[in-house]
This record gives sequence, C-alpha cells and structure tokens, in this order.
Amino acid sequence: MTKRKSDRLRDIERFDKDSELWDSRQLGASMEHARPASDEEDKAVDEAMGLQLLSFRIQKSVIEQLKQLAQIEGIGYQPLMRQVLTRYVRENEHKLHQLLTPHQASEQAEQLFTQALKYKELIPALKEMTNERIGAECDYSNTLGNANALYCQAYKESSDMVLKHHIKLRLNQIRSLVDGGSVAD
Repeated sequence: MTKRKSDRLRDIERFDKDSELWDSRQLGASMEHARPASDEEDKAVDEAMGLQLLSFRIQKSVIEQLKQLAQIEGIGYQPLMRQVLTRYVRENEHKLHQLLTPHQASEQAEQLFTQALKYKELIPALKEMTNERIGAECDYSNTLGNANALYCQAYKESSDMVLKHHIKLRLNQIRSLVDGGSVAD
C-alpha cells in the first residue's frame, strides 16, 4: 500500500519539525529519561567507533583552555581533544608515507584514488554552496592530491617496471581529473 503524496508531504513536514526540536534539544535532553550506559554498552560504543581509552598528563591551563574552546564549539572537551589529535595526524600523515615500500605506497594510493572517484560521483548530487558539498569537494581534492603524492613516491622509489607503468597510467588519469576531465579521457 502506497501513501498518497499529501500524506508523504505531511510526514516530511512532521519529520522536519521534530528534527528541529531534537536539534534545539527540546526533545531528547531531559535527564529524567536518561540513564547511565552500562560497561557493556560503553565497550560496544567504543568498539563500534574504533575508540581506545587513553590516559596521559597535560597541563591544567591547557585543559581549561580546551574546555573553553569546546564550549564555544558546543561540544565536550574530550571530543574536542579527539578532533585536535585526529586533525594533527591527518595533516601530518604524509610523514608516515616515508615508511612505506613502493608497493605499499601504490596500494594505499590506489585506495585513495578509488575514494576520490566516489567523492567525485557524490558532489553533483549535493546542493551548491552548502557545507556538505564544500566538505565533499575538499575531501575529493585532498584525497586525489594524497593519491598523487603516494603514486609519485612509489614511482620514484620503485624499480618494478610493471608497477611504474601502472603508476604512470594513474598519474595521467589524475592529471585528466585535475584538468576537469574524467578517468576515461
């Protein structure tokens, strides 16, 4: 049984209104309906998010500043610390590439290249000048750039002619994408 168009529109409007209430914390923020998570639930969340408990000492003044910054961002200071550390690793990931063999660098570049193509397919479906689209465009550009850097590193360090040929093809495809073409160009 299919819903009529008017019923679907009413459902969408109701969902939009409810989502605004959730976003404004008028729904879902009441402590009377909350309960502490069990140890098993905590472990399940950590496992699902790939998190590991970390304990280290840091200056109190830095913690206070992190708490203030987190308040400005509207999040807790521990998630902010996680974001800061994650951003640092991402921004310095290129340093870790020095540890890769040419084959490992090429394999990692291949994964990044595939991910970049997925971003490229996603972008046209996103509304222009939205944070989501801008984020996807940045991810596409960064991912393609990282793939290019890894391919160049692998090419420079490899003596395997088959691998070098494959890398040349990929670098030409990346150049075509950067110039506004497609992989097939």
